[in-house]
Amino acid sequence: MFKTIKQSAMALAAVGVLGAATAPAPAAAEDFVFMTGPAGGSWYPLGGAIKNILEEEVAGLSVTIRPGAGLINLKGVSAGKAQMGWSLVMSAVDGLNGREPFDAPLPDICNLGSFYDNYLQVTTTDMSVNSAADLKGKSITTLPRGNTTELGARALLKTEGLTYDDMSKVNFSSISDGVNMMKDGQVDAMLTITSVPNGSLLDLTNSRKVKFVPISDAQFANLKAQNAGWGRLTIPANSYPEQTEDVVIAGFPAHLILNCSTVSEETAYNVTKALIKRGQELGSIVKPLSTLTAKKMATDIGVPLHAGSARAYKEAGAL
Repeated sequence: MFKTIKQSAMALAAVGVLGAATAPAPAAAEDFVFMTGPAGGSWYPLGGAIKNILEEEVAGLSVTIRPGAGLINLKGVSAGKAQMGWSLVMSAVDGLNGREPFDAPLPDICNLGSFYDNYLQVTTTDMSVNSAADLKGKSITTLPRGNTTELGARALLKTEGLTYDDMSKVNFSSISDGVNMMKDGQVDAMLTITSVPNGSLLDLTNSRKVKFVPISDAQFANLKAQNAGWGRLTIPANSYPEQTEDVVIAGFPAHLILNCSTVSEETAYNVTKALIKRGQELGSIVKPLSTLTAKKMATDIGVPLHAGSARAYKEAGAL
């Protein structure tokens, strides 16, 4: 009897060893730092939603959110302080080329994918302003110096040979402060780069009669020559009160960047695949993302795709 029990125990132990040898090994834990945006902006809540998606879809991945901003995120991901971050295409292209506000080219910046467009919106309460050229001698407001919006404002003025010196007054403030200045008649125009419709601009258009200034083909060509990240965009009619016609302007996508070296091809593939699968869930935070597609994510924006992301898009038929 003792022998039988002993033999049975040995047999069970052997089966256990065999099972352990043949069972799939659990995925190795991997920490992933994700730089998003400041509290109050859309990038921060998007970051939380993406964290949840990735931790549910990618086995072993643990995502840590870090507040950030476009330029800080580029520097952080390039330096390996984070694996992933939000970025604006115009700034990413400047970073890759070492142009202002960067002192030298940023290494190890790869694109994961484009997500939603940001529009260079020039709003004015002066009905005589029909193009950027008409801003000469006017008082304007834009975001603080060094911000992507402020760089975009300068780029647009440059298309007409203008600088801040050609304005009667230039204010550098938040969008909400700029809107208040527009309401109070302290400035004639505001230049900002943001999504459409933007809540602060909706507030403005509900308070004052406002014109959205188009960007001509010649101005766009000049912007594109300054930075390949610019693309042609249109503010659809009725995006804002009393805006009854399409307004053709320019802008660029918000996209996710990865460190080319510290993020393996397999991890980039799995992360990108998860966002292809569930990216439309982000539409509850930023409405245009409700129609996000792999094709949109794989758009060529002048920033090289990570090899793992490219593999995911090829698999999805988007490349």
